[in-house]
Amino acid sequence: MGYLRNPWLCAAFTAATILAGATHATLADSPSYPIGAGDVLQISIYAGGEVQESFAAEVSSSGTITTPLLGDLSIAGLTPPQVSQRITERLSRGYYVSPSVIVNVKEYAGKVYIIGEVRRPGAYPIGDGLSVLNACILAGGFSEFAAPNRVKVTRISKRQTQVLKIDLRKVQKGKKPDLLLQPGDRIDVPARRF
Repeated sequence: MGYLRNPWLCAAFTAATILAGATHATLADSPSYPIGAGDVLQISIYAGGEVQESFAAEVSSSGTITTPLLGDLSIAGLTPPQVSQRITERLSRGYYVSPSVIVNVKEYAGKVYIIGEVRRPGAYPIGDGLSVLNACILAGGFSEFAAPNRVKVTRISKRQTQVLKIDLRKVQKGKKPDLLLQPGDRIDVPARRF
């Protein structure tokens, strides 16, 4: 344990530990996610300091949502903050004085989500036969802090939530089979324990 007596090594270790924790991003926190067909948005409209309306809206195959007051809005390819701005501008034209609109993606369609110790966490389209290992490769591979032997896949169905554990080191060596992903699966690549 003498290496912790060196202030430079101690500082480097501390910085690495902090950065490892900082890389855990979730999709819900990503304001740059482009909204697409099949996504379900949760939209809350505030005016006068109170919630005026809150509803879920599914993005149609043509890239539109239907809102109670505004009717159909074309939003495909926009990010949640851009949708919020578009709805706020439209509501300001005769519906509410200084409305505030919060838009969150409630459900992602046809995508898997990768969080944790990969180089590019985020949502990725699911293709035929996409596996956990291939999804991690799509996300830029593992970060230097990753623990690929402790990967978890969370699969939510209408009846239950399953957490599947997979050792991607053994998968890479051909000792274990890879797991095929389903739409909505969330892959969490944890950090190594120091």
